[in-house]
Amino acid sequence: MDEEIKKIGIKAYSLKILKERHIFEENLYISSDLTSKEEFVKALEREGFRDGDELSCRFSNPTRTVHFPRKTCSSFAEAYAFFKASYKKGDTVIVHNLMHAKYDGTITLMNDEIVMEFIEGDWNAGYSLNADTVVFKDGISTWYLYQRVRKVPYVVGAEIKFKEIDPITNATAEKISKNIASKLTFLKDLLSGDFNSLATLIDDDGRLQPLKLHNIKPESIKPSQFAEKSVFELKTPLDLRRWDKKTKLLISIPANIDRADALMGVISEIKKYTDDVYISYGILSHPAILMREAGFSVERKISNYKILKFNYK
Repeated sequence: MDEEIKKIGIKAYSLKILKERHIFEENLYISSDLTSKEEFVKALEREGFRDGDELSCRFSNPTRTVHFPRKTCSSFAEAYAFFKASYKKGDTVIVHNLMHAKYDGTITLMNDEIVMEFIEGDWNAGYSLNADTVVFKDGISTWYLYQRVRKVPYVVGAEIKFKEIDPITNATAEKISKNIASKLTFLKDLLSGDFNSLATLIDDDGRLQPLKLHNIKPESIKPSQFAEKSVFELKTPLDLRRWDKKTKLLISIPANIDRADALMGVISEIKKYTDDVYISYGILSHPAILMREAGFSVERKISNYKILKFNYK
């Protein structure tokens, strides 16, 4: 595994494994070389692509993991032109069918629970503020759905723009639940190995398009423990001045580039008084990861959430 990741990068490796495990169901082309245009077209056709399909074209690399060029193409010729203009030695070429995703999130195995957190818009940009959460266990999926209007981030070109969204409907939750339930056996098997978390997209019909494997440290994660108690919310480091050092904290400070130092400063200070906090973000979000790495037990507060349950086999 390690040798293959070092050769083609985690993005290409993830898709290859997901395809082999029947979790990624779209057409997929992966190549460590940029072939001739004629060979490129023949290879796409062998993989089931048709000229005129919407194609997601991107790269994987063992050392570069972010800021890759990517493009949605509508023809084989356009895709080849993109790769020819952008390809660098060491890159792995990836083509798969485009999904018009509405939601972005993660699926993680924690002990005997499959936990998915997702939110409309872009997961990384917003670090999953008030994310919706579902726990799959013992034939029941339990849904914690945020019920207030949210502002969520969308990445448009090089900019992050925000849009107000309504809570997801019961019908949408049920569609997603059925689609995931049909893959739970494959997911549990996959996430019991070297990786325990999976980044995924979800469309309006509840279909999944898993994209990348991750490994997180889940020692202090308690995914089913949501609670309803009085809290003191920290939105900025200055709020610490008003905290009585006794009331349980709700952390609402993001960990994006311009705020990470603020969160780290808060972590150092509150560690003197507590090691158990609520967080406004997903339990798999960057702020939650930083809190756990600092030794905190992280839980979600359930105010403004609706709870649904669906049976599955």
